[in-house]
Amino acid sequence: MLPKVREALRRYRMVAPGERVLVAVSGGADSMALLYGLYWLRKEFGLSLAIAHLDHGIRPDTAEDLRVVRAAAEDLGLPLLHERVDAPAYAREKKLNLEEAARRLRREFLLRAAQTLEAQKIALGHTRTDLAETVLLHLLRGAGPAGLRGFLPVVPPFIRPLVLVGREETRAFCQEHAIPFRDDPTNYDTRLTRNAIRLELLPLLRKHNARAEEALARAAELLGQTQEVLAWTAQRLLAELRRGRGLDLARLRELPPPVQALLVRALAHEHGIALYRKHVEAVLRALARGEAAEVYLPQGLLARLGGGLFVVERAAPVPTGPWALGVPGETEIPALGLAVRAERLPRPADLDTHDLWAVYVSPARVRPPLAVRVPTRTDRIVPFGRTDAVRVWDLLAKEGVPRWERARWPLVVDEQGVVWVVGLRLNREYAVLPEDAEVLRISARRL
Repeated sequence: MLPKVREALRRYRMVAPGERVLVAVSGGADSMALLYGLYWLRKEFGLSLAIAHLDHGIRPDTAEDLRVVRAAAEDLGLPLLHERVDAPAYAREKKLNLEEAARRLRREFLLRAAQTLEAQKIALGHTRTDLAETVLLHLLRGAGPAGLRGFLPVVPPFIRPLVLVGREETRAFCQEHAIPFRDDPTNYDTRLTRNAIRLELLPLLRKHNARAEEALARAAELLGQTQEVLAWTAQRLLAELRRGRGLDLARLRELPPPVQALLVRALAHEHGIALYRKHVEAVLRALARGEAAEVYLPQGLLARLGGGLFVVERAAPVPTGPWALGVPGETEIPALGLAVRAERLPRPADLDTHDLWAVYVSPARVRPPLAVRVPTRTDRIVPFGRTDAVRVWDLLAKEGVPRWERARWPLVVDEQGVVWVVGLRLNREYAVLPEDAEVLRISARRL
């Protein structure tokens, strides 16, 4: 077993000289073999070790597990940190299955223990057998490449030095070196899917291929490499399609649906969210329809299509304002990502600013105070070239502004109404008069 642990440490660059490794030890054969294996290799790799043990509060006889782990810590002269939690109660509180509840509590404990014991890495006792079981479990659930790669040998700060070692090898190692270990009776409950895979499905597969476990682990490694290629490709495409805070919608729609799906998942991943297939398919349907749309994703995430952009972002309350404008002066409005400047100037010869983000207004027509706010459904302006008022909301729609952008589009207003639909239209009722010697210049810029 030791040569395989040595190979895993080197092949996957799991550790560096001088690091402290926190070994997660349950008391079972896998974790006890991991502990002693790393102990015997510690000088070769320049490591120091510490031990962490968590009692999940699931079984009544777990005190014996701690006794075995404590004896090993004393035998090896290593520091030990241990805690007891109530995983069943946590599962009920968080509405999780017991396995997921235990996994979360274990992760939190190990990260906390690593900080307390000043460890840079956390070694887990997952074996090649565990990897094969995970591949089968995810296959039965219909996972894609990311799921079928099982687990990775290194996900900092976690490392899996037994990833090349079969479970039967850890038990043989413990027996050969008289290392005590405990068997968890819950591992034999075939009502749990993972246990059924371990005890029923894998033995059946071995009848057809004696090295089925190794084959599944090899497939996981290849799928892991495939996933790396997909992730690399996604980042290249995202960089190519980026436009402002989203992606070029027209170019995204030109891509094949599987590539669109890859990019949708990548954008969600930037927010720390892994999407289910149903969410990705909902976005792809919206892309195929070719119209503005919103698709609600998990954990408050939204996919928005419109205005030439595809954006994945957190849903947030729409800021309404108003935000008072100083004259003269510049007002920054972080909620809208905008800064607006207002200043009085001598009347220029040319009243066209030649800039969509700046307008000249008649000071005589403005009824202070000036402010910025977002549109209401009743806001109206009279655009140049027309004598009748039009709704600002309809104007924004005609300009191709998606509905969710209309709700936060900035307007400059006074006591009477809308002076300027920022970046789009000036209300002609505030146009500079022939007798005006001065003008009010209002301009905006993105923060």
